[in-house]
Amino acid sequence: MNIEIENYWELLALHKSLMAVKFDKNSCLREAQGSPHTGSLAFKVFNQLVSASKEKQAEEWLIWQVADESRIETQLLLAHIKESEWWSESDISQKEKYVRDFMAPLILTEKAFSAITKNC
Repeated sequence: MNIEIENYWELLALHKSLMAVKFDKNSCLREAQGSPHTGSLAFKVFNQLVSASKEKQAEEWLIWQVADESRIETQLLLAHIKESEWWSESDISQKEKYVRDFMAPLILTEKAFSAITKNC
């Protein structure tokens, strides 16, 4: 399957739409947030966005992609973990996969990733 994206602006609109579905506190779709399918799509769109950008803008996108504990997206993840019943029963590999899928296309710093997957 292929979707033809006409230009950078359509790609940016798709990226923003995915971010809203995943991270807007008021309108996010819980079933999309930790989905491996949504995560995969978010990374694909983000990678295309970086590829379609000029060098300076691409660098800015890559800086933006790195998330720590202060990001609102990370705070949303922590709230979801706190509310979930399954988290405490899950093994480390399930937790790691969920965190990666939830945060996509963002990538947590190693420190934040470790703290969340091992200490929450």
